[in-house]
Amino acid sequence: MEKAEREKDLILKGSPCDVNYFDRNLLTIQQAVAKGRTYCSNFKVCETKITYCSMRSGFEIAQNVVKGSTLEKELGDFSEADFLKEECWNSREGKKFDLVKGKAKWLDAVERFARIVLLMNPSESVLPRCEKCYGVKLTETVIDSVHDGSFPLSGSGRTKRRDVKYCPECDPKPRGGIIKGDPADEEDLRIITKFRDQNR
Repeated sequence: MEKAEREKDLILKGSPCDVNYFDRNLLTIQQAVAKGRTYCSNFKVCETKITYCSMRSGFEIAQNVVKGSTLEKELGDFSEADFLKEECWNSREGKKFDLVKGKAKWLDAVERFARIVLLMNPSESVLPRCEKCYGVKLTETVIDSVHDGSFPLSGSGRTKRRDVKYCPECDPKPRGGIIKGDPADEEDLRIITKFRDQNR
């Protein structure tokens, strides 16, 4: 059986505020016009309490995918947004809404709705997932202090950056630590120290 696709214009010219993208049988603008506007059940609350909405954000991502981008790239770009620390409206079926907070929950909700709009499986994900709770893993850049001196806790003051993936629900937030210098660096240091000692 051939996979159904939504008409591009239904995504490019529509809005999750008045088109029910949860209806997987809704494929064309003509069908949407025949049904008439189907306002989001949170529409009136949203008008009075301005809050970010995972459906609107997911819809914008779906629009960019239809224009030629990829879901992975769009979610990667979206994950850099400053406002992800704020609350956002979320709904899994378009009827009952709740407020979610936290970058991982935002990303999960936004990807889920983008997949619904694009008629993709909403249970799948391009984002890394926690093996325990299946929540979205985040990436934190940590800085390690390199101890490459000839004495304990001594060194050149160098640091190394690394990215660590972690689940904000199950794992502690990653922090940098102390690492011993690379063996190659230690060999260079031994040669430099020997040369310095010979020339005193």
